[in-house]
Amino acid sequence: MSSVLANAPDTCYSGVMSWPPRFLFISGRLAIDFVHTGGEGWRAQWERWGSPRDLAEWMHACPLLAVRATVSRSDLAEAEVLREAIWGAAHDVLRGRAIDSASLSTIHRAALRPSLVPMLRRGTKVWAGGATGRQALSTVARDAIDLFGTEAKNRLRECQRPDCYLLFVDTSRPGKRAWCAMRRCGNLEKIARYRAKSRRADNQPNKEKTK
Repeated sequence: MSSVLANAPDTCYSGVMSWPPRFLFISGRLAIDFVHTGGEGWRAQWERWGSPRDLAEWMHACPLLAVRATVSRSDLAEAEVLREAIWGAAHDVLRGRAIDSASLSTIHRAALRPSLVPMLRRGTKVWAGGATGRQALSTVARDAIDLFGTEAKNRLRECQRPDCYLLFVDTSRPGKRAWCAMRRCGNLEKIARYRAKSRRADNQPNKEKTK
């Protein structure tokens, strides 16, 4: 059974953001939302794919994918490899380097496979039924190629909060978005600045007392 593809150009949370959420959709791009699910090294603490079912639920929950796919253990293993390749490629792009050849090979290999098939149903874009995890991964890889191979790469950003490493694509007109999410890091940074300003004010001598 096919699933409606959500029309969600902006995947930021609204309201108060609980932290950490099970799945995080704030980047504005499918390929980047894909890498915000955990990974190797220090990113393992955020791992969200403990089983093929977890990956299938992510694929369905992701507003920029929104597909009900059959996911196997081999699909999960391939997803983890693809995630590392896209993560590495994104940081190569951020730092103005050529994308690592091994990362490119992994992304290309996934993209070469058949992707999800879009169809129209009563004027709405949907995915064709019988979707597989491998098809969904191909769709993710193709989005990565589109992101890293077009002018969109110039809008790829890393959150400016010192202890946050989340990525996003800045679609604002001035291109000056600083935070992964205003309701998360933006607000935390505002609070930190306010407290620092208050501490400085408290440390200033009282003019009346110094006369």
